[in-house]
Order: sequence, then C-alpha cells, then structure tokens
Amino acid sequence: MNRSFCTVIAAAVLTLAATPALCAEPSPLAGGKALYEKTCATCHALERSLAKKADKAGWEGTIKKMVANGAKLDESQSGLILGYLTAKSAFETKCNTCHDLQKPLTAIKNPEQWKTTVQRMAAMKPGQLTDADAGAITLYLSLVTPVKPAAPAAPAYK
Repeated sequence: MNRSFCTVIAAAVLTLAATPALCAEPSPLAGGKALYEKTCATCHALERSLAKKADKAGWEGTIKKMVANGAKLDESQSGLILGYLTAKSAFETKCNTCHDLQKPLTAIKNPEQWKTTVQRMAAMKPGQLTDADAGAITLYLSLVTPVKPAAPAAPAYK
C-alpha cells in the first residue's frame, strides 16, 4: 500500500472514532419518555397529561396516584418517568419566563452546546435556575431537538 492511502485510512478511522454523534449514548431521559408514552397512553391522551406543569414533588404525587389507580409501574420505571416529566416541566416553566419556547425546540445543537446555552441563559438571571433545573433542561433539550454532530477532532500528527 502506498503511504498516502494509509494516511487517508488512518485519518478516517480517527475521525470516526472521535465523533461522539455516531456512537453517542442515548439521553438518560429517553427511557422515561418512551415509558411515559407507552404506559400513560393506555389511559390518557398524552397531550392532556403533558399540558400539566409541576415540580418534582408534584409529579411524584401524580405518579403515585396513577400507580394507586392501577398503572403498572415499579419504582424504577416510576423514577424514569419522573425524570422525564420533571425535566419537561422545568424547561417549560423556567425558560418560558424569558422567551417563547419555539426557538429552542427548533435549534440544532449537540448536548455540549445545550449545556453551554443553558448555562449562559442561567447566568442572565441568577437564582432563576438551580443546578438541578439546568441539568434537567439540558437533558430535555438534548432529547427533543435535532442533534448537531460534534465537530470531528483534528487528526494527530507526529
């Protein structure tokens, strides 16, 4: 093989290996969203229950009530749904105080870019977001918006 061909192959392998978007882990909220859609839709129109805005304690109470009414969820599954609903509510109630929600929902960013954006927004209104809110909002936006691939790493030259 000639040297330039080997260099091209090595660069391609390094680029693919260094591109997180191609082998990214699913969002921690993805399981909660899927479980919510599967489980809660057996009794409710999803739009109705998603219209509710509550904090973590409020959603815990709602989920416990639904389990008492017959929802087939164990503690782990309840926790996954709780994480998703809490993150969605945090986004809708906290971010909506400064701007409409359509712009972030159509933005194309990767999770690291969402983290930077949420931190920048939080700095504009100190005290508006807790660290837990900021983390939940970052995860939520990373789940529900189109993903922009991370920039490939520059090839290492020796």
